[in-house]
Amino acid sequence: MPNIETQALFYPNLADSKAYRIPSMITTNKGTVIAGIDARIVDQTDNPNQIDATIRRSEDNGRTWGPVQKLVSFAGEGLDGAAAIDTALLQDEITGTIFMLYCHTPGGIGLWASESGIAFDSDGRRKLYDAEGNVYFLGEGGDVADSQGHATDYRVDAEGYAFKSGEPRGNMYYKKGIDPKESLLEARTSYLQIIQSEDDGLTWSKPKELNLLVKEEWMRFIGSGPGCGIQLKHGNKAGRLVFPIYFSNEGGHLSCACIYSDDHGATWQRGASPNDGRELDGNVLTARTISEGKQYLTESQIIEMPTGELKYYLRNHYGLQRTAVTTSTDGGETWGEVTFDMALLDPICQSSVILYPDQGDGKVRVLFANPADEKTRIKGTVRLSEDGGLTWPYSKVIEDGYYGYSCLTVLKTGEIGVLYERVYDYSDWNNMDIQFGTFTLDWLKS
Repeated sequence: MPNIETQALFYPNLADSKAYRIPSMITTNKGTVIAGIDARIVDQTDNPNQIDATIRRSEDNGRTWGPVQKLVSFAGEGLDGAAAIDTALLQDEITGTIFMLYCHTPGGIGLWASESGIAFDSDGRRKLYDAEGNVYFLGEGGDVADSQGHATDYRVDAEGYAFKSGEPRGNMYYKKGIDPKESLLEARTSYLQIIQSEDDGLTWSKPKELNLLVKEEWMRFIGSGPGCGIQLKHGNKAGRLVFPIYFSNEGGHLSCACIYSDDHGATWQRGASPNDGRELDGNVLTARTISEGKQYLTESQIIEMPTGELKYYLRNHYGLQRTAVTTSTDGGETWGEVTFDMALLDPICQSSVILYPDQGDGKVRVLFANPADEKTRIKGTVRLSEDGGLTWPYSKVIEDGYYGYSCLTVLKTGEIGVLYERVYDYSDWNNMDIQFGTFTLDWLKS
């Protein structure tokens, strides 16, 4: 049993989904708590899999929750389906716009099978390929041009279904080879996409593609943090929106970075990776050329100090079984030395870190949650620092058993909300639910 009072917010067979994974969460300006999740329709595994980006909302600080809202869903079924995976949430507190970032992959493609490339031309047209590998370009209205820019008899509708002279010819999102009428497929790579809400999460926009802005041709996979992003509040970068991402190079080796927007989400840029220029074991690394697992920096989360300095907490595969940390003084554009926080035990798992609102007493409170074990995703622990993450004098175990990915938020009441993965029956890994609970700073320090 959890050591705080919790409720299962997402659980097997809720809203016709066999499994749920990868929590994200924010508290909006209005006090609404939005909990994001992967609805993994037939199985809890990562992509390739049919995965929908999904939320639930609470307007009473997490006591009760509205229905499951499916925000993004692609064509295909089961383990052959296309995915919207690994959500991250962020609100622009100036405009009120809420953003959800996630990774899209076509059927049959996940992190390891993603091919190199942006998958768009310089005009922003999506590249499509026929069975012979010939390239076509998809226009905004669904028209399809050939490699010379000439009009063709193909059209693609808003759900990705292709037609030739009006006859159905498969779907561009499908796994290659599953439709006998297959014609045009999108590139077999990963797509960073973003949607937004202007009404506190009630309704959401269609997906916007970010690959052309933030992906390089040499990158294969690209995906979000996941968890949450932040808006900077201090210094000359105040107002900047920042989302952690990670990506793989041509060899499939993983590094992280941040994307940021200085125009309230209209456009985005990618900063350098902490692996760019990093010195490790006598070598100077770059994200493009890393080639060993112990160099990986992957799922990550970020906070801003009152000085404007950013602290970036990094899942890594170095082998110390500790969370890595680095800092930026330019709003996430470049990073300093990567170190390991020896207090933050980690079995190689995503973690959550947030800043607690300033209480006016000079203390910089940071909350960190992860499975605090060197080998296994168990012993879900929340830690509190009052000196900006230099030391962690307070901690409480909130879940003794399995504890996977998680996300923290500060509620309007001042309580802290936590959303985390819990396996309640090890006989089947689909027996995972997503628990939501709350606690106070006083409880954490007691």
